Amino acid sequence: MPRQHHRMKPGGPRKQYTSTERTRMLNVHHASVFKFHLKEIMRDSEMKIEQKPTFVANVLLKATKNSIADAQDYIDARVKDGLLEPPIADSITRLLEAYATRR
Repeated sequence: MPRQHHRMKPGGPRKQYTSTERTRMLNVHHASVFKFHLKEIMRDSEMKIEQKPTFVANVLLKATKNSIADAQDYIDARVKDGLLEPPIADSITRLLEAYATRR
């Protein structure tokens, strides 16, 4: 008795995909607008002039690469250190929420 070969469906077997958890991050399409608004907010801050570009870069990096929550934690840490005023931190947090997306 000859062996029967089972033919596979065209296109091969279907792959099983697992969904990954999506995190809230900065919308990269609006990163330049976000950066502009962040610099506008930082003009009113009493932070030292030489620390402002580093702070802006760190917030932008954490919001883009890690998550919005990491950026907010970084901002809270700067407030606790006394480098940033709470009203400015609240403005930046609202700005982060406005430009957030799930990725």
